Amino acid sequence: MPFEWILPTELMPVTSSLTNRIFVACTLLAMLSLGFAFYFVNARATSEAEAELRRGLSEAGILVDQNRVGLTDTFTRLARLVADLPKLKAAVETGDPPTVQPLADEYLSQMKGDVLLLTGRRGELLGRSGEGADELTVPAALKDPKSIDEISTFMPHSRGVLQVVSVPILIDRDPEPDVLGRLTVGFFLDDKFAEQIKRLTASEIAFGAGDRILASTLPDESRDVLAPVIGAHDIATVRIGDEDFLALARPLDANTPGSPVALVLRSRTERLRFLNTIRTGLEGALVLTLLLATIVSYAVARTVTRPLSAITHAMRDVAATGDLTRKVSLQSGPWDDEDARLLATTFNTLTESVARFQVEAAQRERLSSLGRLSTVIAHEIRNPLMIIKATLSTLRRSDLTPEERSEAVHDIAEETTRLNRIVTEVLDFAKPIAFEYAESNLNDICLSSAAAAWAGEFDSQVALDLDPSVPRIVTDAERLRAALINILTNARHAVGAARMDDTHASVIVRTRSNGNGHVIVSIKDRGIGISSEDMAHIFDPYFTTRRAGTGLGLPISKNIIEGMGGTLAVASELGVGTEIRIDLPITPPRVPSGVEEVPA
Repeated sequence: MPFEWILPTELMPVTSSLTNRIFVACTLLAMLSLGFAFYFVNARATSEAEAELRRGLSEAGILVDQNRVGLTDTFTRLARLVADLPKLKAAVETGDPPTVQPLADEYLSQMKGDVLLLTGRRGELLGRSGEGADELTVPAALKDPKSIDEISTFMPHSRGVLQVVSVPILIDRDPEPDVLGRLTVGFFLDDKFAEQIKRLTASEIAFGAGDRILASTLPDESRDVLAPVIGAHDIATVRIGDEDFLALARPLDANTPGSPVALVLRSRTERLRFLNTIRTGLEGALVLTLLLATIVSYAVARTVTRPLSAITHAMRDVAATGDLTRKVSLQSGPWDDEDARLLATTFNTLTESVARFQVEAAQRERLSSLGRLSTVIAHEIRNPLMIIKATLSTLRRSDLTPEERSEAVHDIAEETTRLNRIVTEVLDFAKPIAFEYAESNLNDICLSSAAAAWAGEFDSQVALDLDPSVPRIVTDAERLRAALINILTNARHAVGAARMDDTHASVIVRTRSNGNGHVIVSIKDRGIGISSEDMAHIFDPYFTTRRAGTGLGLPISKNIIEGMGGTLAVASELGVGTEIRIDLPITPPRVPSGVEEVPA
């Protein structure tokens, strides 16, 4: 029996191989697992680094605020001490700028501020000291001659942001203090101060007001990029050059809308740079692990499929040669698959059993065939031989007339023809069929078959319903004609046994095309029909219900039709008639095993 499902390896898709499926499944599983692990570790590390960067940025902003507040408190205390000096009060009370100016220079140096202003009772300027003091204007809040408030404010300046602290110069008198003037000292939040805060917070620092950056630890070309961040209320991302920074804006005076701000920046790119090393290490581990997983999965797959491959090769050999003595030999090893070894053992047992059963079946078939053939010889051949023998006895008579001699010779010839037909049918059934394919007209074959079955006299008995649109088919016309003659002959005998009248056609032959690359031949008779008991045996060799039949007509016809890729179906009702339907391909398929094809 051919194993048609066993295909050559080169024709199999990748996933049809068990080795490949196990290998691909294990590799994909390893890739998915490692890929997920890599993604999870990378995402978690990046998320943690981002969170740490944001926490550090917020802490740096708090340090900036604390430093600024501390500096403000320091300058406020110093300003109070200086404003309370009698020497300064006496000078300010004179209202003479030349007297006050030297004290402004002296006290600015002692306080280590950047600018210092001294004003009189009416807010007039008495002394000014420090680089950039010329650009300093006295805020309106500081011009109130009666104000005793201590004021701290911020003002934009060309050097950066100027923080100003102002205290009154007082003489205690009843019922209220006498305000002699004010001492105003300022210090710059400039590039130099930003560098100091940078060292303290490990962050880049910038100071801005409005839409301008006034001081920064970053290059000057970055100021235009930083300007939009001044008004941000949350941590913002900004790209400077080839680096990404997180920026946090901290208002210098939270109580004054639009006050200058301090920007605290940390490089996201630099902070996350260490992750590249981790990613590189993870990628290397991923590649190495995938390589190991691939090797291991292939080795595991081979332990399963190596025995299966041996079994497959053995099955191919059995299918090709029919040698059921072929055995699967497997070597035992610690990594061999136990199920595959069991399958190989079962296959060996199966082939041994099949081989034994085939021998026994062949023996039974030979005995059965011999018995059937003996029956045919005894029943079909002995009768003609007996007639020939009796006729020869007649020919030995000396008083035989010419008419009797002629009749005896005719009987011998007829019985000899019958014997020859029996032998021919037995040989046709036993030997392989050789087909000679050629393009033929199906209607012509049906017409000639009907003429042969009725010896040319079928006008009133056979109705031919031959469709002229039926396409030409590639077939062995002579073999098909022989099969049709056998079937039509059976129909003629069935109609004759039913003793049908001649008013209607007793046999109808139809041809049709089904539109799916096949043609249909239907032979329907109104004969005696076939009983349900006999229907199960009509294709059995030597089965017949006619005294003169051999029981080989239908089996031979079925072999011919199926040999050309077609099918033969029979439907019958006892006392009504029989219909035989033949389905043939327009072009025959590949020649089946055991059928010989002779080119036309």
